[in-house]
Amino acid sequence: MEHQYQKGAYKGSLSDLAEQMGLPYLGELIGQVDPSLFAILPAETAERLNVLPLEQANGMLKVAVADPLDMSLEAKLATITGQRIDLVVADPALIRTALKRSESSQKVLDSVSSDFRVQIVTESDEGKRETLDIETIQDQTGVVRLANSIIVSALRRRASDIHIEAFDGRVDLKYRIDGVLVPATDPLDRAVHGELVNRIKVMADLDISERRIPQDGRFRLAVDGRDIDFRVSILPTQFGEDVVIRVLDKNALVKLGQKLDLTVLGVGEAEAAQIRRAVHEPNGLILMTGPTGSGKTTTLYGAVSELVTGEEKLITIEDPVEYQLDGVVQIAVNEKKGMTFGAGLRSILRHDPDRIMVGEIRDLETAAISVQAALTGHLVLASVHANSSFDVISRFTHWGVDVHDLVAALNAVFAQRLIRNLCPNCAEPDPDNPGHKRAKGCSSCSHTGYHGRSAILEHLEITPEIAELIAARAPAMSVRKAALATGMTTLADAARARAADGLTSLEEVRRVTGLD
Repeated sequence: MEHQYQKGAYKGSLSDLAEQMGLPYLGELIGQVDPSLFAILPAETAERLNVLPLEQANGMLKVAVADPLDMSLEAKLATITGQRIDLVVADPALIRTALKRSESSQKVLDSVSSDFRVQIVTESDEGKRETLDIETIQDQTGVVRLANSIIVSALRRRASDIHIEAFDGRVDLKYRIDGVLVPATDPLDRAVHGELVNRIKVMADLDISERRIPQDGRFRLAVDGRDIDFRVSILPTQFGEDVVIRVLDKNALVKLGQKLDLTVLGVGEAEAAQIRRAVHEPNGLILMTGPTGSGKTTTLYGAVSELVTGEEKLITIEDPVEYQLDGVVQIAVNEKKGMTFGAGLRSILRHDPDRIMVGEIRDLETAAISVQAALTGHLVLASVHANSSFDVISRFTHWGVDVHDLVAALNAVFAQRLIRNLCPNCAEPDPDNPGHKRAKGCSSCSHTGYHGRSAILEHLEITPEIAELIAARAPAMSVRKAALATGMTTLADAARARAADGLTSLEEVRRVTGLD
């Protein structure tokens, strides 16, 4: 139903009034406003005056107004914006709706200070590093600013992933922070989705015309003076393409002025001592296991960084190199050029290493070479995808690794999870569980009740009894029973201990371990 307007002697429809005044009338829903227009007419001012900027060109700003009889409004807008004003009339409800939709994009823009300089980093054919200001690639349109701001805001909020999800009538923007997805803004208008996805595709050198099949790509940005890698995954869905951007900040800890070691990474003192004992052995195989995103590689980085003395050759092979370690030779997997984990590991063994870190063992070739390297006098640290420390053994035997060689090489297996820490500013006593604390939420933790994560570990020590059971291909349950008999701390035990110390909540323990 069309808006009825009454002011002074006039009473009638707003469209009739617009016609009488010789002004255009907008009767349909107004779409997403170009966020750059709010640099001319601030969103809070537009909301106060119940107006909406629509477009700007050649010193003329087109503005939708809900009260065309306010004769002072045009002069006010001209003074505020420094532009000549072209008025159109629109239903006040439509203006409010458009302002609300545009507000979520504006919040992202406002969260980023103008001193952040974002550049695309490329490599020339000669291997020379080159940078190009994103804003110079095309005109500084709203979608360029929005894409830049989404990325920089994610970095400031410590996000590991950016999710752009398309639904019927809206676009959800979420950040994965401390392992949990949280809304980055209110839903964005559906109209912004296509341009935003295309912008990301251009940055990742993907095909913008292809919308029917998944695409994967990467790009690198120089943000505030440091290079950051981003891995892009695009998946077609019912309502459009879903985008996930993984943030790979190689200097995440260096920029905070922190040394990369096990303590800084949130590993408990007891667990850190177990890892240190294992990695200071002269040779052998140490495996770190857990699902994707459980911090396996980061913990291995912490262990390797503590080994840097200058007296030994430390080499890593990774996909990709996630952190830069001073004093460590780091190699990136490049399967297109033949640098696989297996091929790279063979080359490393000819490079006189003392200690080797393998980013991930994912096939028989890499597993077999890692075992042989450990048997020939090297210390090998590697991550493996498995749900528990006991499942790792079956992964190796399933691949076809000789079980006797595995037992001879294996020093220790660690299973790891990341558990969120309660926000120190708002954690409160849990009335349902005396002696424990629960999450509340405040502005310092974005109202999640948590801030940061720490690692909990399960250590399977390869004792003679455990080695004998593995060599005999005993069931995982038998190995587990023997390990528990020696006093092994399970992941569930470690999680409960964190809750008992008031560092996390029982709700978080249940989320991470699945225990009631």
